[in-house]
Amino acid sequence: MKPAAALLLPLACLAGVLSHCSKPKDAGPEQLQVDNTKTELSSEFSGANAFAHVERIVGYGPRPPASEGFEKMLSDLEKSLADFGWKTTRQKFRAATPDGPVDFTNLLARHGSAKPEPDSLPFIIGGHIDTKKFSFPFVGANDGGSSTGVLLELARVLSTDPASAAKVELVFFDGEEAFRPGITATDGLYGSKYFAQKMATRPTWPAAGIVIDIVGDPDYELHFNPETPEGFASVVERLGAKQNFTKPFKASVFPVIDDHVPLQNAGVPCLHLIGQFGSMPYWHKEGDTLDKVKPEMLEKVGRLVLDFLAEAPQPAAASAEE
Repeated sequence: MKPAAALLLPLACLAGVLSHCSKPKDAGPEQLQVDNTKTELSSEFSGANAFAHVERIVGYGPRPPASEGFEKMLSDLEKSLADFGWKTTRQKFRAATPDGPVDFTNLLARHGSAKPEPDSLPFIIGGHIDTKKFSFPFVGANDGGSSTGVLLELARVLSTDPASAAKVELVFFDGEEAFRPGITATDGLYGSKYFAQKMATRPTWPAAGIVIDIVGDPDYELHFNPETPEGFASVVERLGAKQNFTKPFKASVFPVIDDHVPLQNAGVPCLHLIGQFGSMPYWHKEGDTLDKVKPEMLEKVGRLVLDFLAEAPQPAAASAEE
């Protein structure tokens, strides 16, 4: 992730920071309607399974874009998703960075029961899979690993009900981390910006997006984005209370710049879930290791996401200029 000063910004700054990702006025595809998933799925989510995925991924070591660890993880994700009945596509692109041109790879996944591209599906669920590049061995167990483990277990659970799986596109974003200390308009969120731009060429647009990040440590609050649609906020607050988190679950005081922002700026209403990273002493340090991630926290987050998919309301129409 990125320094708190660069992450937490007043609402008015969000569109300006990434305005080049916004959907042009009076342009773009048709917005789909929310199509809720089966209500009984959340109880099937296993924190132990999600943790096993995190453990395996962390075992590949640091995973910055185009690294050996990243490529090993990418092959692992493809195999795991295929085992659950999901078809994957590597979305490759090259982008300018402060360190020069870098090759990035997003991984897109749809269940075998889903419509193929170019159509969108009602929901996008995403999280970043890269780890920030440091001179020390940063394995990002919580920052990158935890959300990836949750996404893989979501893929397994959703696959038990093909009709529900057909409503969800999973996106594993590369290049969320900036190459310099903080995210700027030209550094960071490489994968989500590219994905949002390419999705604008589809004939339909998702009804809602869910992005998760740094969600494995129960000793810190889990926040949702304050700019999420009002209907989303009321539902997720109620569902969060049901999960009985160790620490309070509430809206962040300020918006956080993460992979949901390019989606929002492009016109997709989003729910963003993130741990209180600014208070974590190991954030972006060598201490972000497997012991910081707990299966019970992964389970609560995964069940919250599945409950949200089953109960999310239709959001108000997004403004093309937001």
